[in-house]
Amino acid sequence: MSTAAPRAADPYLSDPRRPATSALTPWWRWLFLLPGLAAVLYGVRGLLTAGGRVPLDSWLTWFVGSALLSDLVITPVWIALGWLSTRLLPRAARPAAVVGAAVSGVLTLVALPFVLGKGYDPANPSFLPRDYGQTLLVLVLVVLAVSAVVGTVAVLRERRRS
Repeated sequence: MSTAAPRAADPYLSDPRRPATSALTPWWRWLFLLPGLAAVLYGVRGLLTAGGRVPLDSWLTWFVGSALLSDLVITPVWIALGWLSTRLLPRAARPAAVVGAAVSGVLTLVALPFVLGKGYDPANPSFLPRDYGQTLLVLVLVVLAVSAVVGTVAVLRERRRS
């Protein structure tokens, strides 16, 4: 006799008895794969037909480097933050913390070249005219403050319900 609750008729749930094949259904899930494959094929075609306009060695270094950065740095940090949040934060506050961390991380990755001054030319002072480090710090603090407020409100609402 199984102790598991009966499965609802939810097409998004996978069957633990056959996880590989249950992920193939419903059929329309495969439609999401088509635009991604088309974009990849278009990019590969452009890369291969660009001739000398694309320095393949630089492109390959960037491509492999970004994969390694993701796999060896970003993913372990994200997993560690998730592990830490499950031990330190109440369940209701975790979604706000995750969103705040994700938005802060993306903001930092996008702003990092500006903060580091990549491409700065002293002959053209209008190219990087602002203090991007300070702006990034303010934006990240605002995002984290908003996520802290949202998390606190969620915890207080959950406590009132209990």
